[in-house]
Amino acid sequence: MTPKSHLLAATLAAGVSMIAGATHIGWSPSDTFEHTQAITPGKSAEVCGQIEPRLPVRWRYAADGPLNFNIHRHAGDEIVYSVKSFLTQQQEGVLSPTLGFEWCWMWTNPSAVNVTLRLELKR
Repeated sequence: MTPKSHLLAATLAAGVSMIAGATHIGWSPSDTFEHTQAITPGKSAEVCGQIEPRLPVRWRYAADGPLNFNIHRHAGDEIVYSVKSFLTQQQEGVLSPTLGFEWCWMWTNPSAVNVTLRLELKR
């Protein structure tokens, strides 16, 4: 095994997101995760993690400007969306997948100014 394949195996075993540039969901002892991030114009922010079917995730975000938003997972070359919305500043819901996959919450800033978002997850 090469050093690179050792790193990949260790990363997968630790459940770390393989999505480039994504923030990994690190659950607290109280089963919550919070994340705040400024998104520059034309750029995206992504938060990803393994979501177990037996532990639905309540999610909520608020931003100080409009963002394009989705919750998705990757299935090979295909992207499967659970939620998709455009130009929203806040939204909430529950993600209750039937199978365990890595799911990603993603925002894109279409505006000409920085937009700060705050995400709260609870399982």
